[in-house]
Amino acid sequence: MKGKFDFAGFYESIQKEALRYASGYVFDEEDVRDIVGDSWLRLLEMGETLDSERKVNCLLFAIIKSKCVDYLRRCMCRQKAEKRIKQTADRISDDELSALYQKELFRIVGQTLSGMSALRRTTFKGIRLDGKSYQEVALATHTTRRVVEYQLRKAEEAVSDKLRRLYG
Repeated sequence: MKGKFDFAGFYESIQKEALRYASGYVFDEEDVRDIVGDSWLRLLEMGETLDSERKVNCLLFAIIKSKCVDYLRRCMCRQKAEKRIKQTADRISDDELSALYQKELFRIVGQTLSGMSALRRTTFKGIRLDGKSYQEVALATHTTRRVVEYQLRKAEEAVSDKLRRLYG
């Protein structure tokens, strides 16, 4: 007869072993706890399909191993990218590096603007890129100066949020 799986009892009996297992792959203690916690969540998502007769133990450790390998793969990719960036930065002049930063900044701003409403995009471009006054933009968009101020503020918030998320 199938019985409900006892997650609480299983957790208490195997948590230390799960942490020790993940530590064999990943050496940062905080990352190990995150990986094991994510693995428990994945196991809990399978809740109704699990029962006391299945090898839940093996399933948990397979999930942990998979998440550890994914973590290590991401770390290696990040290290390779950082190495390439450093090599590139060493080979180019400060002016070229500044131009690359400027180009990347404009790409991010353009990407953010493309996701905005037409009025907000027009307002931002008119005031910040074309140097128009609030009144000129209001006349061009058939709105009031107050609407232009609001739209500009919202556009600037969106751009700064995007930059903050990308660059901290």
